[in-house]
Amino acid sequence: MPKILMLSDITGLGPEYHVGDEAMAEVAIERLSRLIGKENLVLGCAAPTAIPETYGIRAFPFYHVTDENFRRMRWRNPLSYWKAILMNIVQVLRCDKVLICGGGNMTSVWPHVLESRLRLLRVANFFRKDVYLVSQTIGPYEPHHRKTVDQVLRRAAWIGVRDVNFSHTQVSSPVHFALDDACYLERRHSSYSRSISQQSGAFACVSMRKFGDMDNDDVLRVASTIEKTIRNHDLNTVFIPHHAPRGTEGDIKLAHNIEHLWQDHGFCLVDPIPLASELKALTADSQFVISMRYHQLVFALSIGIPAVGIYVDEYTQAKLTGSFEALGLKPRVVSIHEVETHLEGLVTEACASKDEFLAAALRIQQDAREDSERPYKMLSGLTKPGANIPLNQRNEAKTS
Repeated sequence: MPKILMLSDITGLGPEYHVGDEAMAEVAIERLSRLIGKENLVLGCAAPTAIPETYGIRAFPFYHVTDENFRRMRWRNPLSYWKAILMNIVQVLRCDKVLICGGGNMTSVWPHVLESRLRLLRVANFFRKDVYLVSQTIGPYEPHHRKTVDQVLRRAAWIGVRDVNFSHTQVSSPVHFALDDACYLERRHSSYSRSISQQSGAFACVSMRKFGDMDNDDVLRVASTIEKTIRNHDLNTVFIPHHAPRGTEGDIKLAHNIEHLWQDHGFCLVDPIPLASELKALTADSQFVISMRYHQLVFALSIGIPAVGIYVDEYTQAKLTGSFEALGLKPRVVSIHEVETHLEGLVTEACASKDEFLAAALRIQQDAREDSERPYKMLSGLTKPGANIPLNQRNEAKTS
């Protein structure tokens, strides 16, 4: 069986757990475990301590450092500098193939993640290891990054992206569209998540984040509108946080700041954050979802739960809109500046269109699954690169 080196920006269960990234990684690990066994997987990430316990695979520290800071290490901390280089070489030599799974980290927005990955991929190219990327958003790039990424990814065996219209403009190599891997995350209740579901009665799921130019007044205004909308449907609320980094509390802190708005109906905060598969099971028990988080929409739409997205800016609008469009659904999204006038109507419309959501979920679970699984079969050696890929799926991209 091939030995595969995985790179993913995850931590496993703990204070830094990020639901979206972990959901995609969980799918990748489960698929490859079935195909080649967990003993043939090793994952590199910045905080690997909890990976073996959470996912049952080996892990090693792969720190995210920009090229500039890495060069400074050569003089300021030469031991760490040469250790990092040696770590990349050793880990690549021990594997047969390299996989970057999930997320939107191959972008200039996160230069420390991008540049550290490119350094390892250069080593993989030097030793002629096949490189695969799955469930990615590629770009946007600064000009110097675009040139480097083009060079490094030119030899990639597979570049899988989760958006139809954007990523292919960012690199000259072919990219292949497939739905976000989290669409195929199995939902599994634990005793913890099941108890939340049972105790909450009939409920809607809510996910919020303080993002971009939002201030505290914006958070309260949006939350107040969400509370009113759910109350009008005579439901309780289950608040699902997706990230609560140590020191800031993230989504959990936001939930504590708004829960006083729920005076007449139940408000349950999911704290601590469990595995993504448990949150997807909790989502499946809800009547509908209102979310500012992309992956909470993915969870809902992939299992046929009516959903409405709330966006902050052009970037989040495109991301949330894309989650609907990828499944062939009418985008039911609204700006934070228009929630007071449009949210109630969108939720009512979504709930009245539940059959459309169910049909879309059934369609992707049957028809689109093969496209999502293809690169994993290639990684395991069951399918050759390029085999049986329709021309309209190859998406021969050109740099814009």
